[in-house]
Amino acid sequence: MHADLLPLTAPLAEQEHQRLSVLDTYCVLDTQPDVLCDLVTELAARLFDTEIALVSLVAENRQWFKSRRGLKAAGTPRSQSFCSHVIEQEQVMVVLDATRDERFAGNPLVTGEPGIRFYAGAPLQAADGVRLGTLCVIGKSPRVQFSAADRATLAQLAAIVMARLEILRVSSYIDSLTSLPNRSRLLADLQALQSVGCGAESLPQRLTAVVVDVCDRGYLADMIKALGWDYAEGFLLQAKERLRQALGEIALYRIGTTAFAYLERRDLWQQQAEQVERSFAETLEYQGIPHRLEISVGIVPLAQCADLDELVPSLLTAADMARESGSLQCCYEQPLGRLQKHSFELLWAIPAALQSVDQLWLEYQPKVALASGQCAGVEALLRWRHPVHGVISPALFIPLAEKTALIRQVSLWVLQHGIEQAAAWAGQGRAIPVAINVSARDFDNDDLVQTLAAQLRRHRIPASLIEIEFTESAMSKNPEKLYGKIQEIKRLGVKVAIDDFGAGFSNLSYLKNIPADYLKIDQSFIRTMESNYSDQQIVPSMIHLGQKLGFAVVAEGVETEKCRRILHHLGCEYGQGYGIARPMSAADTWDWIAARD
Repeated sequence: MHADLLPLTAPLAEQEHQRLSVLDTYCVLDTQPDVLCDLVTELAARLFDTEIALVSLVAENRQWFKSRRGLKAAGTPRSQSFCSHVIEQEQVMVVLDATRDERFAGNPLVTGEPGIRFYAGAPLQAADGVRLGTLCVIGKSPRVQFSAADRATLAQLAAIVMARLEILRVSSYIDSLTSLPNRSRLLADLQALQSVGCGAESLPQRLTAVVVDVCDRGYLADMIKALGWDYAEGFLLQAKERLRQALGEIALYRIGTTAFAYLERRDLWQQQAEQVERSFAETLEYQGIPHRLEISVGIVPLAQCADLDELVPSLLTAADMARESGSLQCCYEQPLGRLQKHSFELLWAIPAALQSVDQLWLEYQPKVALASGQCAGVEALLRWRHPVHGVISPALFIPLAEKTALIRQVSLWVLQHGIEQAAAWAGQGRAIPVAINVSARDFDNDDLVQTLAAQLRRHRIPASLIEIEFTESAMSKNPEKLYGKIQEIKRLGVKVAIDDFGAGFSNLSYLKNIPADYLKIDQSFIRTMESNYSDQQIVPSMIHLGQKLGFAVVAEGVETEKCRRILHHLGCEYGQGYGIARPMSAADTWDWIAARD
């Protein structure tokens, strides 16, 4: 029997197990070539005038070449490996003539291709002394000597390779702030575990992945603004230590700015998660400042995760859902993952839709004077027909766009086409005011006002035919900036409306200073007003308040004739809703208004 195949004694077996465990932490087996390692093997082959030079990593049953010069094979069985002998010693190993060395004379790599005669290998030794493999040079002719200087040079080149492997390990798999393994390492570990069987299941199927989001991202952003990044990073390190203490010996990964993940048996994760929750129920103090953290926990049973690449997004989504719902935990479900993927597909498709000539269009919903029934204007509503998914509800894609800077492009598209339609109607002899919705993000820069002014000049229509609608959320972000932008819009002669009033967190101190023309009461109060006692008390007060503040009041969500009559009786000036007219095309809007007139 070959010496490499002899059973290991217990101490040696334990030592080899530890060595393989360390090798696993480098996640370097079966990876892409590395430029620096390739330069070293090329240099070594030239320096020592050999046909072959290798960076060889010795795994359990094979050796695999991270870099190779002069050899086609990506690896060989460990039983044939010269390098497996090198890792048993600290010095460079030299074989001047393999045919005269009893260890290798019968080796297939000597008797057959590539015909090894000369070999010199320097161990790749980590800082803790563990030897992962070798840098070796191989010749097809025997040699008389390999000097001490040659050995020193080969050892120095091996040290360069080892330093490179350390850099690759840290940069690819270690989080720079916490020194924890990162999300790439988590996936690499799970891929390695997939081959470990437990009866009919692989090991990952018996595990549950858990993520702990230690604080709301908005809370961290406010901390950074107030105390700086250095403080925030120290705080995150403190939170990591709190989590580590709660988990004990369980391996922890950092997979997001505030998110840390770990793996637990599926029958134990609930108990462990409760321990984490109890730990974070106590105030966390850092540099004398107490933090009362509201953590969220996301759970993904790995048996439900068919694609490991979806694990981290699924974990983060589950944690976000837990936070949004106000609960501590949310368990991943397949529909949740599909919805997230669908949302990203839509978000990715919006820029193409904006450039397309046929995906986006506007429909128009009339607003009428409740006293006379005459049309007082229309609201432009964006519609989208996706080339694959068909018609997409604006209730789905508008909130997605509002989370990104894309909403500005969407708003400008609606602005341009809405003004264009108003100009077309005016050219046909009918002045129809058009209301256009914008978001809070649209007030962050000058694009809105500049585009509005440019479109009005281009189409040469009265500015009073255009109305800009914004929701209460815009008031709460930066009221001073909002006031300034609205004043600029008003100076153009454009009308302004506060939309969905009452649906957000209304602040009367903001409201009293907004120079708007209209106040639109949210449909959630109007639709149930006929049967809901609370709405019957609230709506008259909202109408009265709006009028006292100088606004013309519009009721949204008017769905019945009875509701219209009640609102008229209460003194509400305008109404809008399905009971009056549904959103319709520009041509149908023209006909509808003509019929009313």
